[in-house]
Amino acid sequence: MTLEDTKAILEQKYVMPTEKPETQISVLANLMKAVACGQLRSTILVQTNGTSPVAASGTLTLVSAIATDAITIGTVTLTASSTPGADEWEIDGASDALDATSLAAAINAHSVLSKIVKATVASNVVTVTALVKGIIGNYLTFTSADSTITASGSGYLAGGTGGVEDSGTSYAFGL
Repeated sequence: MTLEDTKAILEQKYVMPTEKPETQISVLANLMKAVACGQLRSTILVQTNGTSPVAASGTLTLVSAIATDAITIGTVTLTASSTPGADEWEIDGASDALDATSLAAAINAHSVLSKIVKATVASNVVTVTALVKGIIGNYLTFTSADSTITASGSGYLAGGTGGVEDSGTSYAFGL
């Protein structure tokens, strides 16, 4: 939605409080009422593509991973360690499947990564999927420099479709 008013007025009237979701919904509802009543001039773009967006994803395949191996997702690098600390995941080297499970758990528990991706595991393969569907996930760095952990793709998550690239119809409201 694009509102036609000065930035200062919009910030004053429609600041989204962060403490309560129900207050955020109320502020958004009041904004929509003002648009519907013609009190605000705005343009709303409605996505009209018939297909649903798809989240980008990638796989990490572990084959005899060792301590000091590392993977990078976005700006976060996780390093394998037998005694993990911050930005590390536990590796015991006894089983690729157990090490993959540990890596997936570390991704899902990470304070940053858990907000942008979700990891699942099957045997020795960790699948990392962007939480936001659409092409945006295709720009998320996804690498491993180590030969014992193979990251799919060419340095980024892949396969995300839809979202901002979809066709849409614009509707103008207001005075």
